[in-house]
Amino acid sequence: MNAHPHSAIAPWSDAASRQRLHELETLHREEGATAVAEAVSRTLDAYHYRMATEGLVLYAGTNVLSPAVRAAHDGALSTRPALGWPGGKLQTGVEEIEALEVIAATQVARAMRATYAEVRFLTATMANLALYSAFTQPGDSIAVLSPEAGGHASHHAHATAGVRGLNVAYLPYNSSDFDVDTRVLDVFLTTHRPKLILVGGSVTLFPHRLGVLREAADRIGTLLVYDASHAAGLIAAGYVQDPLAEGAHIVTFSTYKTFAGPAGGAAVTNDPHLAEAISQAAYPVLTSNYDPARLGPLAIAAAEAVEQQPSWAAPTITAAQHLASHLAGHGYTILGADRGYTRTHQVVIDATAVGGGGGSVARLAAHGIYAGTCRLPGQLPDAPAQGIRLGTQEIVRRGADNATMPHVATVIHRALTNTGPATTEAAAELRAGLGPDLWTVPQHVQPV
Repeated sequence: MNAHPHSAIAPWSDAASRQRLHELETLHREEGATAVAEAVSRTLDAYHYRMATEGLVLYAGTNVLSPAVRAAHDGALSTRPALGWPGGKLQTGVEEIEALEVIAATQVARAMRATYAEVRFLTATMANLALYSAFTQPGDSIAVLSPEAGGHASHHAHATAGVRGLNVAYLPYNSSDFDVDTRVLDVFLTTHRPKLILVGGSVTLFPHRLGVLREAADRIGTLLVYDASHAAGLIAAGYVQDPLAEGAHIVTFSTYKTFAGPAGGAAVTNDPHLAEAISQAAYPVLTSNYDPARLGPLAIAAAEAVEQQPSWAAPTITAAQHLASHLAGHGYTILGADRGYTRTHQVVIDATAVGGGGGSVARLAAHGIYAGTCRLPGQLPDAPAQGIRLGTQEIVRRGADNATMPHVATVIHRALTNTGPATTEAAAELRAGLGPDLWTVPQHVQPV
């Protein structure tokens, strides 16, 4: 192995990335459209084999699309810009895209029990940036959860909030409740006077006490925002909590993950003035064109999340609780044990005793189990992530149920404790036992 691999694409990347980039750049030197198409086809085949046959996907930030959502994606729409509101577009011949915009916004608003929905964001990060653009000025402060409390990078000064030039203060946090420490909240808010209070984010095991937060926000005249990127599909199905009804002014979220639609972001609210400001931030401030091919699949995903035919939201939550319990039975420290472990799709393992989050996730991947890292409440801010974050949303939609979870826990345990060569056989065997997905679609494909 080259000790100092070079990458033509990203020579500034870290050593591990340069090594992988160098391998791929050496492998892929195709020239001509036919050769490129063949390389793309082989890569897609390998992906589908990994996801449908070999791999056990327990990453909390992904999902598999239903047949109806997948079938509704028409790439022909992607090259049709349609700027402005229906009836006032800058382009002509986009009447059907106008219809899809209305269908998608209506269904997303209905799913989240909102009056207004902005669905043109390419990511939830962009939706959050739109709020910063609409409701803050450079130099203002916002109050968010720290990375150790589950806050997302888009909430923090080193990332998206910094683009707006915002000062970021971390909300006081009670790690026993997995929520804001409301005992000292008023003093904190009076000190920092944030223009936005933002909760939710990357690690969401339990509901937030939004009513208490809203009362505190009202006392200083600020907005309460709930980032439901991970829980949105479960919220739409009637689980976890109902953020707008409980006090949030605005909810932002990813449209994939538990929402199980195409990649993208959205923001919903019941306030017309807030909705107008968010819309203005979406266009013309942050976007010109967007991908209208998302709209049809998004509308169907929103309707499916509410309808639950077949049901996947409740089984996702109970599967997560069963998985957490069986992992605890193997001796792992699972966050939220005294509260039933979780009320969402997420399970968090304290991986401190097994080498930390990064090394543990790498060992799991070597055994065909795909998960992610996360930070833990109370860990040092400058230390590597010490948690493993799992999600049950995809594996349930692929056919797993509560009875599968003891076997999943065992496969995870064996991967984390194996001292011999890594093998994906156990994960593939478990995967093969799932059979068809929730829509009775066979999943196994032939290896490439």
